[in-house]
Amino acid sequence: MNNELTEKPDKNYEKITVNLPVVDVGKIDYLTEQGHYNSRAEFIRVAVKNEISTHKYEFEQISRSFQNERSTKMNFVLGSLNISRTYLEKLSKEGDKAKIFVIGHLRIARNVDVELVEKTVESFKVYGIKRGPPGVIKFLESLKYSSEN
Repeated sequence: MNNELTEKPDKNYEKITVNLPVVDVGKIDYLTEQGHYNSRAEFIRVAVKNEISTHKYEFEQISRSFQNERSTKMNFVLGSLNISRTYLEKLSKEGDKAKIFVIGHLRIARNVDVELVEKTVESFKVYGIKRGPPGVIKFLESLKYSSEN
């Protein structure tokens, strides 16, 4: 797949807001002051990574199920997927449509328009961050994901 977008290392994080009980915040601050973590943010990142790792089997299962998918135009990514206009134009020229399923980050090139996406994307599902032209993202979110060929 052609990559029209470049990603800087500092762009691999998404800021979120979490409301925690004040006693838990105090415990985090104590552990940080004791040198176990550099900051509250580090503590929260480590806690989230540890919790996600307890569900490792679920991610392995979904990955295996997509590896068995017969469609050659399946775009399953556990990570980051960049979709360029060139890739979609190639699909359009071949009369194909893509199925997009991402757990992580989807980035669609700024020069992609809704008309091209309508012609080339059959189904769509993203768990995580979606970036791209607002009209394109809105259209894609209106699609349902279908794993059927």
